[in-house]
Amino acid sequence: MPRKFIISLTALVFFFAIIVTALPMNVGAKDYLRVYLDGKEVISEDAPAQIINDRIMLPVRAISEALGLEVQWDPVNRTVTLLSPQVVVPNNEPLIPDESYYDIPIFGESVATSAQLRAVLKKNNPSAPDLVDLYLQIGKEYGIRGDLAFCQAAKETGWWRFGNLVTLDQNNYCGLGATGQAATGEENLNGANPDRIWYVEGRHGAFFKTPADGVEAQIQHLYAYATKNPLPRGKEIVDPRFTLVTKGIAPRWIDLNGRWAVPGTTYGQSIIDDYYGQAVPLTKAKPLSEVERLKNENAQLKVEVERLKRELAS
Repeated sequence: MPRKFIISLTALVFFFAIIVTALPMNVGAKDYLRVYLDGKEVISEDAPAQIINDRIMLPVRAISEALGLEVQWDPVNRTVTLLSPQVVVPNNEPLIPDESYYDIPIFGESVATSAQLRAVLKKNNPSAPDLVDLYLQIGKEYGIRGDLAFCQAAKETGWWRFGNLVTLDQNNYCGLGATGQAATGEENLNGANPDRIWYVEGRHGAFFKTPADGVEAQIQHLYAYATKNPLPRGKEIVDPRFTLVTKGIAPRWIDLNGRWAVPGTTYGQSIIDDYYGQAVPLTKAKPLSEVERLKNENAQLKVEVERLKRELAS
C-alpha cells in the first residue's frame, strides 16, 4: 500500500531537508523565488514560490511531483493527498530474512573456528581478553554452540568494552544478575557455589571468581533456556539464575527474544546478524537442513550419554 500524506490547504508551508534551496528573484511587485531540489530547479508556472508576510510559500504540486509523490485534490473536503510510490522488492532479495534464516538452535556443535572468532574479536577490540577457547571448550561440554555464546557475550559487553553497569573485573559477560538496581550483597544465589559467584554491595550484577566461571555461568543459563535436562554429570550450579528459568522454553537463539533481554524483540537476530555474521558471513536465507538438525540432536545426546556413563560408573 502506498503511504498517504493529507495536507489542509490552510497550511501550505512545507518543511524539507536541506536539499531545498531558495533564491530571490524580483518580478513586479512580488518577491518570487527560484527553488532547487537536489541541484535541479523546480518550475511552477501557475503557482510560483514566493514570500508572503515574511513566510516562504512553496507550490504543493510542483514540489511533491519533484519528490516522486502523486498529488490528489479533494474539492469537497478541500484537502490535498500525497501518495508515495510503492516499493517493489525482488523476490530473491528479501529486505528482511524470514524466520528460517535464523532457525539456529542453541544446542549444537560450533561452526566458527577459534581463528575466525579471534580475528573478529581483535578487529573490534584489540585490547579485549581472549576468551575464545573457553567459550568453545565449555560450550562443547554442555552441547551448546560456544561460537554463538561468544557472539552473545560480544553483544552484551560491546566487545568487552563494557561501559554500562557491569565491569570487566566481574567476569560477568552476559549481565547475569544486573537488574538495574545495585546489589545489597545478600542476594540469594539459588544453589550456586558461593566460592565461585557472589554479589557486592553497591555494585550491579554478579561477580565470578574466574573468567572460566563467568563463561560457564553464561553457558549454563543458555542450557537452562534450551533444555529441560539436568546439568551434565559432574557440573555444579554457577549461574545464580539457573533455577529461575522455565526450562526448555527457548531452544533457538531467536527464542531468547523478550526473555534474555526485555523488550529485546530482535535480540537473537542481532546475535546472528551483527556479531556471528562478522565471523561466518551469512549468504542467504535457508531453513536448517535435516542433517544439521540431526547434528544438533546428536550433540544433546552426547551430553546425556556422558552424564549416564558417569552415573553408572559411580
